[in-house]
Amino acid sequence: MTLSSLRVLLATAESHPTHRPDVAVLFGRMLPALGVQVDLLALGSTELVVDRTSPGAPADADAPSTWTAGRAHLRRVRGHVPAPVLDFLQQWQLFALCRQGCDLLIVRDKPVLGVIGWLAARRAGVPFCYWMSYPLPEHYLWLAARRDAPVSRVRRLWLRCRGTLGQQILARVLVPRADWLFVQSQAMLDGLRAGPLQHARASAVPMGVDLTHLPEPAAILPKGLIDSTAQTSSVAPNPAPWAVYLGTLDRARGLEMLIDATLAVASRRPDFRLLVIGEADEPADVGALRKAAERAGALPWMHFTGRLPPQQALALARRAQIGVSPVPRTPLTEVGSPTKAVEYIACGLAVVCNDQPDQAHVVRASGGGRVVAFEAQAFAEAILELLDADPVERARQALAARDWVGRHRGYDVIAQQVCAQLHAVARTHVSACRSPVAGPSGEPS
Repeated sequence: MTLSSLRVLLATAESHPTHRPDVAVLFGRMLPALGVQVDLLALGSTELVVDRTSPGAPADADAPSTWTAGRAHLRRVRGHVPAPVLDFLQQWQLFALCRQGCDLLIVRDKPVLGVIGWLAARRAGVPFCYWMSYPLPEHYLWLAARRDAPVSRVRRLWLRCRGTLGQQILARVLVPRADWLFVQSQAMLDGLRAGPLQHARASAVPMGVDLTHLPEPAAILPKGLIDSTAQTSSVAPNPAPWAVYLGTLDRARGLEMLIDATLAVASRRPDFRLLVIGEADEPADVGALRKAAERAGALPWMHFTGRLPPQQALALARRAQIGVSPVPRTPLTEVGSPTKAVEYIACGLAVVCNDQPDQAHVVRASGGGRVVAFEAQAFAEAILELLDADPVERARQALAARDWVGRHRGYDVIAQQVCAQLHAVARTHVSACRSPVAGPSGEPS
């Protein structure tokens, strides 16, 4: 390792390819541009090991089927073998891969299998970092306790065991013993410091956006949305007012509130539309929000596209005036870093969100919209206020907010911070190994 180069081995819970920007963009493109080679260990569509000679070459943003940041160690998911079994077998490769020239191992979102990575790194004598983007054990326990979804007894038992074991391994091994801990938000970091995190080897890396790869606004809107700019008239009509929601539609998000908010806005602005892009991640919740909108009589004002490729979704979002981001304040969501608010502002939209800590900070600090209560009437009033605002002033605020996002949440900026921390961890580890009396691992300055 030199000060200008670093070779990182990343073992991630996401299968490859993934559309998560903190993997595909941060590790797949931005860090390699700073001289960090990122070798990937993940479940994927091929068992071949791919050695890329151009680590910084960008991949197709909508179909990152190749890993251009370094070597890819991928194992095909086969129908007759459960993915957790394949993931377990895949993780054992770390014992060999950690000895093949990597400077640092990062295990991402593997609260149970992460212990294999920790052992492999210790045996190979390389620093171990754990990347925690979501409280997965608590999520598994919440799913096991749900009674509003058809979950078999076997799956409930599996989820309960996985969640309980994950909590124990995180609290006893990964969090206290990692050379560095990367977490999703300051709220997550504060929560861990009140529990198992008793050292200073940790930092928050919130979600960001790649401003250089935003698509152009969509030329054609989905059928069902009124695009008054396409109407023929001697006087150029104003664009139809519409907002967009982009993200998961799981019942736990409480998105039925958006149905009531849409009806409240439409009662005063009948031409208003809400475009809903996404679908539920939980199989039992798929289609539930659309059915609820149909029962409420809101389908004339709500259009559901289902899940779309990220670039297509953002292209549609750029045609809206407002982005809505309701995130209920639960133990699972409280520590998150919602991507929606950052992406909306990057797309030039005004944002209406509730006071979930990270997104509220983004919207307030950037001046990019309104932070309101998680209530239908509050969202409706904020939407109407923004629609009635002076378009010139709204555009000025949108540009100022976009500039703030670029300076604070652009992935080029985040990558520089992560790169500096990775180098610090690696340097501290090398210094500790050379020291006659090695102290506790990793307190990088």
